[in-house]
Amino acid sequence: MTWPLQSPKKIRMPIKLDPALLPALDILGMAQSGALLRAERETPSDGIPAFVTRAGWDELAATHAANHNAPHSVLLPALEKAVARILTHAAQNASQMGEMTPVTTLQSDLFPSDPDLVLAFVRDSTHPVACALIGTATQIEAALRSRDAAQD
Repeated sequence: MTWPLQSPKKIRMPIKLDPALLPALDILGMAQSGALLRAERETPSDGIPAFVTRAGWDELAATHAANHNAPHSVLLPALEKAVARILTHAAQNASQMGEMTPVTTLQSDLFPSDPDLVLAFVRDSTHPVACALIGTATQIEAALRSRDAAQD
């Protein structure tokens, strides 16, 4: 799969992201259970689906939309922009390094609880689709632990 990502400057950067080489997770099941939430309303035609954890979404809602009746209407447009910047940054780094690593940590102010943002590329275990998980290490670990507990 080639992942041509458009940066804010509209520079196309084709990045190879082979789902077969990525760790497999039941993304669909985790999304259906509410453990993961879409970080965008629609996946761009040249992008990959991006998700945040329930804990990440709750933190964003508490921080940025606590007084709104419909927090998703405030959060989703801003989160889409943040995700685009994060994925663009990852694509630029991959282009410079000549490879895409499955897990990247970068400094970000997206989640006030931790300046270290984790971007993990995984594939859905039921479909050969690459996906991006975005959150803090604590948030992603908690989502994975809850998935493991549900499978026991």
